[in-house]
Amino acid sequence: MGRSSKLIAVIAGVVVVAVISLAFASTGVRDGAEGPYGTVQPDADGLFLDLDIQAAYNDDDIFFRFGWDTDSPSINHDFLVYEGGEWVRYGGEPDGSGLPMDEDRITFLLDDGSVDRFEEYGGFMTVFTFTRAMSPEDQDEDEVEAVFGEGTDDLRKMLPETMEDPTDWRTRRGDDELAELQQAGYFLDLWHWRGHRSNPIGFSDSQYVLDHRISADGEGVHSTNFDDETETPEFMFDPDTTGQHAMDWDRVLDLEYTQDDHYFLSPENSVEFDPDHDWQEGDAIPRRFLSEPEGARGEIFAQGIANDDRWEVELQRALDTGADGEHKVLEEFGRYDLAPAVHSGFTGNRWHFIGMPLRLGLGRDAEIEAQRFDGDQPDWDAIEPVTTTLFYPGVIAYDYLTDSDAHAGAGAMQGGTPFSVAHDIEDMAYYALESEFRSEVISQWVWTGLVWILFIVAASIAVIRLGRNLDPPDRALASAGTDETEEGA
Repeated sequence: MGRSSKLIAVIAGVVVVAVISLAFASTGVRDGAEGPYGTVQPDADGLFLDLDIQAAYNDDDIFFRFGWDTDSPSINHDFLVYEGGEWVRYGGEPDGSGLPMDEDRITFLLDDGSVDRFEEYGGFMTVFTFTRAMSPEDQDEDEVEAVFGEGTDDLRKMLPETMEDPTDWRTRRGDDELAELQQAGYFLDLWHWRGHRSNPIGFSDSQYVLDHRISADGEGVHSTNFDDETETPEFMFDPDTTGQHAMDWDRVLDLEYTQDDHYFLSPENSVEFDPDHDWQEGDAIPRRFLSEPEGARGEIFAQGIANDDRWEVELQRALDTGADGEHKVLEEFGRYDLAPAVHSGFTGNRWHFIGMPLRLGLGRDAEIEAQRFDGDQPDWDAIEPVTTTLFYPGVIAYDYLTDSDAHAGAGAMQGGTPFSVAHDIEDMAYYALESEFRSEVISQWVWTGLVWILFIVAASIAVIRLGRNLDPPDRALASAGTDETEEGA
């Protein structure tokens, strides 16, 4: 092989390896591929959501208004559908890949400065690698119940100080210690608005985060509309009030029902289920029954309006509900931290958009400045909305972020560096998506590195040989040139 041919071969090898490496890097895990949990992840264009926030207050109450765009507002949740003489339950998949069932939701965590580092970590400090849906394998239900008590058989949001070792849920503190933490203000207020399970009757659920996601005291908004003994719904639509015994399943799937229709069950539009009615294939009855909440759980009033492509949700609660240890008390001229999240696109569980904490000020300068007003309702047109970009959080968890062996930025974060300084929103969204493919990404890096090392070694050897082993004709020419030079001398 001639010198030119060898040089061409070396260059061609470099180009081939470069193209292969760039191909891996450009597509990688950012194209909405199915993740290691058997779930569908959002693509690169679906990692962000802009949320508009307004706030106001009067002598007694605080008011919020949230708005966001959506391709298709979801006002449904799960259903009981009549098929083959039986009532079959249908619901969506948390990642949004199944039926269009999961309702839209907006939630936010609220703190008064009692939870250290919340203003830096936000909702990330409430989830861990062992939290439900954060890893491919669930925790043993019996073991969880033995630690948390009867009725709690899964791991949801919790705060680091509720465990002696923040990386191990089995080290949950005793009930007395947790009660002392709660009374000291170490909990997060959680406002939880749901497009189907609370909004239709004018409420938002009221919860808080301590060692779990816990409902405030009192009766909730929704219950299960199913009789386990008869395996039928307990309630159906009142035909005299609604003009129907049930909804039409095909219309549900085609998203034809709107807020102008009867799409939910409550005491005002329902009657007891009639098993003798001539039920037809495809009759659909909501699996949730809505009723007015009681106690501290019923303190948040709500009105959410879904247009063709946008939600506008208004929430209202007393500045001081009197529910110590469950609700944060809000005061004029006070500052607080608010971290919002939105479920959109028929998703549930961890498949949502989150925002880092924003400073909320009541009558004082802050990122979200709540305007004082007189009267019963604020004039939202007079209050400029604050727009914040939410992003997909993937499976990034508190114990990962603070683990220096796993996360290169752990030291900076432990030193007080907030996310907003370490990463911008776009970077965090991509890191979050790739966090679900962490082992695959590392494997890709290793193999790509090995390929390059082998190629560099091979290319180096080839170049050295190219310089040392010239072709015979080249050597003859070189020798002739030397002889002519000597003769001339």
